[in-house]
Amino acid sequence: MAAKEEFLASLSVRLRSFFEDQAAGLDVPPAHLYRLEGRMELAQELGLIESAELRELLVTLCREILCEHAAKSYLDDQRIILHLHMKPAPVTPSTRDD
Repeated sequence: MAAKEEFLASLSVRLRSFFEDQAAGLDVPPAHLYRLEGRMELAQELGLIESAELRELLVTLCREILCEHAAKSYLDDQRIILHLHMKPAPVTPSTRDD
């Protein structure tokens, strides 16, 4: 397998994992999100994938793993970024206000 195909296959696996983690109710750490967005940007800048093709991949995976409503966020946003579709974590203040 050529380097281009290997990189795109790896990107696809990582994107699938991104959506599957959210579907499972897992947290997506910011560092993971930013690295994945960086890979998407790099793939575009190196000419490995066109933005329309990448958007279609995002829509397809999101639709398949999450739902149509979540996939709409990729159709409505012209930027190629990742959208989080997780339930907010319960937050408890670490200090008490008296």
